[in-house]
Amino acid sequence: MTKTDLYQWTDDAKSRPPGEDSPGLNSADTWISPRHRYFCMAIPKNACTKTKLVLQQLDGLPLPLEPDRIHYRDEAGLAFLPSIADFSSAEGVEILTSPDWFRFAFARNPYARLFSAYRSQVMDLNSPYVGFRESIRQAAGYPTASGATPGRVGFADFVAYIGGQTDGQRDGHWKSQTGSLHLERIRYDFIGRVESFAVDFAGVLRRFGASPELLSSLAERVNTTPALPLAAAYGKRLADTVYAIYEEDFERFGYARDSWMFLD
Repeated sequence: MTKTDLYQWTDDAKSRPPGEDSPGLNSADTWISPRHRYFCMAIPKNACTKTKLVLQQLDGLPLPLEPDRIHYRDEAGLAFLPSIADFSSAEGVEILTSPDWFRFAFARNPYARLFSAYRSQVMDLNSPYVGFRESIRQAAGYPTASGATPGRVGFADFVAYIGGQTDGQRDGHWKSQTGSLHLERIRYDFIGRVESFAVDFAGVLRRFGASPELLSSLAERVNTTPALPLAAAYGKRLADTVYAIYEEDFERFGYARDSWMFLD
């Protein structure tokens, strides 16, 4: 991609509402520190809440009262780390390509990430994905009882529904990680693993002189989905379907095709 193309790509991201699902860059997922000169792509369901809260503290910025508000950067009276949309196109291109900036992200086992996304965004009836659940019901032919409150949709039906979408149409919580990272455009210096998050993130934070207290906080988890063995959700046929959807993620980040059988 030429610099001219990258300028246009960055401009396109700045022109879209934050969080809008599209094949392009989602500026809301970008966390940038001019002070430390790093760019972080915080992929949903990849320890993104914890990552953002820690980066907020690294820059000496206060935390929101509710941890989840960190995603929206909208608590009155608080300053938040900027996104790519807060910079000029020329600055954005430099941030995404210059060796003077450190760019990092975290990858996660696609089986675990997808099931976690289902549990927090789709299975949870208090989540805002009401219309999305209804679309799954209609696509799967769920019966509708007159006057009854719609219930949950099954994980397998959720997988079948997103399998019929292009990656650019998918919500950020289940868009592919390769699609979210835009590896063909952004030059990353480090991609860690959620499975070794505390160790990997500590290595990043030490580059910027993080305090011992901040480093020790990495073991504290926030916004987590209660653990459940993946074998309780997957069978071989369903795992094969998910592997086909996210094959590039499995191959690029080195996760085994049969790993659904061994992750708790």
